[in-house]
Amino acid sequence: MKKRLFSTVICAAMVSTMVMGCSSGSSAPATTTAAATAAPETEVKDTTAADTEAAKTEAEKTEAEKTEEPPAEEKPAAEATKVIGVIPKSTLFDFYKMVRQGAEDAAAEHGYTINYQGTNSSTDTAAQQNIVEDMDTAGMDALVISSIDAKAINDTIASLKVPVITFDDEMDPSVCLTTVSVNHEAAAAAGAAYIAEKLPNGGKVAVVSSEAGSDVIQQRDRGFENELKKHDKFELVGIYHTEGDREKAANIMQDLLSEHPDLVAVFCCNEGASAGASKMLKDEGRTDILAVGYDSSEELINNIYDGSLDALISQNPYGLGYNSVTAAIEAIEGKTDFQDVTESPYWLIDADNIHDPEVIKILDPLGTLNLK
Repeated sequence: MKKRLFSTVICAAMVSTMVMGCSSGSSAPATTTAAATAAPETEVKDTTAADTEAAKTEAEKTEAEKTEEPPAEEKPAAEATKVIGVIPKSTLFDFYKMVRQGAEDAAAEHGYTINYQGTNSSTDTAAQQNIVEDMDTAGMDALVISSIDAKAINDTIASLKVPVITFDDEMDPSVCLTTVSVNHEAAAAAGAAYIAEKLPNGGKVAVVSSEAGSDVIQQRDRGFENELKKHDKFELVGIYHTEGDREKAANIMQDLLSEHPDLVAVFCCNEGASAGASKMLKDEGRTDILAVGYDSSEELINNIYDGSLDALISQNPYGLGYNSVTAAIEAIEGKTDFQDVTESPYWLIDADNIHDPEVIKILDPLGTLNLK
């Protein structure tokens, strides 16, 4: 029994020793693991050296880039300038040159461009219509126009897809936003009232008018005649149309002097009629005839200075151009609430007030006229 127990103990001891041996044997892999861990340390050192070289190269590259010109910044494309077409009734008269100046000044103040074109005749409706169509084809953002014949050009204006402003001559409100204009009947009536005031004894009076088919001229003719009828001492011998031609106006004036040598006054309805008639009066030495003109060119203003004209109805053409283009710009930028007629002032100017600084400012707003 003791032998068995002793044997058992021996066996147990042997087993225990074997287990311990096995445990000691397991420490070898730990050493291997440590060696394996040490190997990457060498790799880390190599990688760091490469990084250092790369950093040096990058630094040299950065330094080189400092000496190079930086790339130019891309600028956004400039917005196209908006264009306003401006068409006068004619390019013949100084009146429309002042209109053009006012239009260009208003456009420049707001960064717009003017495309100004007109006919060399104040009666060529077809030519004016062609200009409208050409401008529409070329492209415009608004149109400002003084029509030769509002009815004849109405359909063309109605077909446009841009805002339309008229000046000096009214059009159908359904095809334009507003008309910038004086009250032509009232202005001509002021001319008749002036004659009645200066010639209380009355007498024969003639009207040397302009285009028979023009709505504006018809308004002036009517306004003058209706006012003169209020003064029963006067006789209107006739209204004579010149189509705005100064030579024709001069010839008509000469005929009137022959047919009515006792004529006391004449009223002229536009620049051309006023220039032609007043020149004939001066040439014939008929300074006894009271002459009232309409519009205010350099020539007509100087005619007041020298006495060949007694008075002028001035519309301020510069203001007409400026205010018409301003209205067009407002329409382009979204305004829709316009009055049918934007009334512009007029002035009656004669020898008594023509030297007034305020009057000179109206007649010559830019100080460019050669006045006597």
